[in-house]
Amino acid sequence: MKKVLTVLIFAGLLALAAGCTLQASDESASPAQNAGAPTDLDHLTFEIPDAYQHLLLIETDFVEEDPHHVPLLQVYEKASAEAAEKVLGSREGFGFLFGISVLDQTALERNLQSQIGGTTPFATDGTRYYAKITPTDVRFFREEDRIDIESADWKQWESLQALGDQVCADFTERNGLTPYSDSAFFSRPFTYDGSHVYIQYYPYYGFDGSKREFDTLVLSQPAKQGDGGIWCVERFYDLYGTPYPIFPSGDLPAAEVYAARQAECDAGQRPELLTPLGAAKDFVEQEGWYGRPCTEDAAYQICDAPDTDYFETNQKLAEVIPALLNDRTVEDGALLELLSAFRPDTWGVLGRTQYGSDWWPPLQSALEAVAVGDEQAERDRSMMAFYLTSYGRYAEFIGEQLKRQQASDPKTFQSALEEFYPEQQSVLLAAVA
Repeated sequence: MKKVLTVLIFAGLLALAAGCTLQASDESASPAQNAGAPTDLDHLTFEIPDAYQHLLLIETDFVEEDPHHVPLLQVYEKASAEAAEKVLGSREGFGFLFGISVLDQTALERNLQSQIGGTTPFATDGTRYYAKITPTDVRFFREEDRIDIESADWKQWESLQALGDQVCADFTERNGLTPYSDSAFFSRPFTYDGSHVYIQYYPYYGFDGSKREFDTLVLSQPAKQGDGGIWCVERFYDLYGTPYPIFPSGDLPAAEVYAARQAECDAGQRPELLTPLGAAKDFVEQEGWYGRPCTEDAAYQICDAPDTDYFETNQKLAEVIPALLNDRTVEDGALLELLSAFRPDTWGVLGRTQYGSDWWPPLQSALEAVAVGDEQAERDRSMMAFYLTSYGRYAEFIGEQLKRQQASDPKTFQSALEEFYPEQQSVLLAAVA
């Protein structure tokens, strides 16, 4: 199916009147396929200033591939498109600057979930959403196949890229749309109001019994609150605390999917969705986020809130260890913060995330360098806390650093030692005995 568009030329601008309708003669388009297709777009107009038109290729006629995400406009830099055509034999997407597409609720939810960039909703008519489409890589092209950021060609490219925001702002105003931003969604602590439950899921438990790495599933009741209401995973946090919104897979918006699931449960079907644990297992097993899903009860643990200390420690780990591996400078303060924050499960995260790399030798060198210096009390406290989480050969090496610290400044070492619990003091004293 193609959208039918009329191109009208006005003084000083190009206005494109876009229409999108399902063709009655198109029998191949089934109701199921077209259920989400945006319609009634006949009166939308776009404006592009006349001064830019000779530099652009403007496309407004597309074959519909996804009824949930329909392109209305695509704008290319003419010079890049023509250079690619000459050198490569086809345009291959080069020169693409920006476009505007219309999304239905399903497409909006897909975009919120994927967060991959290139699709930025900016307006809504209350039912549909209008998104600025941008390339996720550089589409600039010239015959010499290089980019000179000081050249006039590149300056022209940058100015044409900036045109996209101007066109989208004008599109919103002239078509009577309401400005929209995904930031409102991401600023909310939850997707759905009502009760919420947190469950730590250990994805490697079924593989090797590990409980050191976990994601935090956030569950809510999206259709009906209280007894008899289904539960769903509305988002999860990875080991770094990065949130991932979750919407049901398929072609229907979440509200319709959850209403159907609620009806199934009301009819006595799918009882597993009536408890947070059952819904968490269903998500892990059915939605495809985990390559080797585990549904054993031991792989799940209900908790009171997300473990923010876990997130923050793993974030520090992800900054410091790769820097050491790549011979980049790590400030003493940053390393000491990581040592103080280390937990027993941090060793598991370190081993899993750095699997295959030789991370211990550079960390050893860094520990030797940071053990003794200015503000020795902070160094002592951090190394002591680090030792208390360690084991095996790691503990032996860290214990040697504790001995160095004690020998360097016995009084400061003793003072730092007394800040720990008596049983911890006993372990630390044994390390330096």
